[in-house]
Amino acid sequence: MDGELADLAEAILGVGRELRLGMDPDIVELTASEAHVMRHIDHHPGVTPSGVARATGLQRSNLSTALRGLERRGFVERRTDPNDARGVNLFPTARAADNLTRLRRQWARQLSSVLGADLANTAEVRGLLERIEAALMAQRLS
Repeated sequence: MDGELADLAEAILGVGRELRLGMDPDIVELTASEAHVMRHIDHHPGVTPSGVARATGLQRSNLSTALRGLERRGFVERRTDPNDARGVNLFPTARAADNLTRLRRQWARQLSSVLGADLANTAEVRGLLERIEAALMAQRLS
């Protein structure tokens, strides 16, 4: 069983690598850390930098580097926390949303071109991968 699970993990990594290739020229490419941070901010607008660090498992220095890159590209906006003037909240920008829309469209085209009509289990596979991700994150945070 360990071999099968390791093969599954390797297949997931392989698919992720292939989805990044052949990028639409209008899509702004992000580093792996930037993409990880951006994904969390997209899913949790208004999150604090500490919240992003906790959720992503990035060291503060790596998070700071990723946030600087995202801000420089116009993908993340810092706003003063309305409950604590010393704190900041992070929000995705319209430019980030546009980039994500383009990226998701490309992913859909890529997967559609290789899956064809074999889409019957898409929701089931997505649900399984989401449960795996959530469980791995919970395990890391405990």
